[in-house]
Amino acid sequence: MTNQPQPPIPYEQTSDYRWTEVAFDLLESGALTALVMTSDNVSSAVVEGACPRCVHHFTDRRPLTAVTSGIGGSRAGVQGTGGTGLVAPAGAYGYGDPVVLDVTCSCGAAHPAGASGAADSTAVSGCGASFRIELTADPAPADGQP
Repeated sequence: MTNQPQPPIPYEQTSDYRWTEVAFDLLESGALTALVMTSDNVSSAVVEGACPRCVHHFTDRRPLTAVTSGIGGSRAGVQGTGGTGLVAPAGAYGYGDPVVLDVTCSCGAAHPAGASGAADSTAVSGCGASFRIELTADPAPADGQP
């Protein structure tokens, strides 16, 4: 018997805790990775791998620090600038600090309408599963390279 690819599972907007538990197992196995990086006082996160619900590959990249005061402003914490131009929505992330990420599947696969009869009209793609990942921020490399 030939292994045929399975059709995508139906879209379902869900944040059931079981997807967080499955994501934790995927992180432990290496099928899902999550990384927080800080460089020049700016933090960002990347979550990549298998979705806990549909198992399709996805990549979620997001800034955790917003740069403000773009015209004439400067970056807070950068010596000599005297500015207050950085805003960290979830806090400033230093080495070992906990970071909580709420992630929604963005696998890019078209998932058919779910039990409610329609997929979320605002969703471009993904199966609709949301889950939470908690990790710690990594130190910035000594040479300043990402």
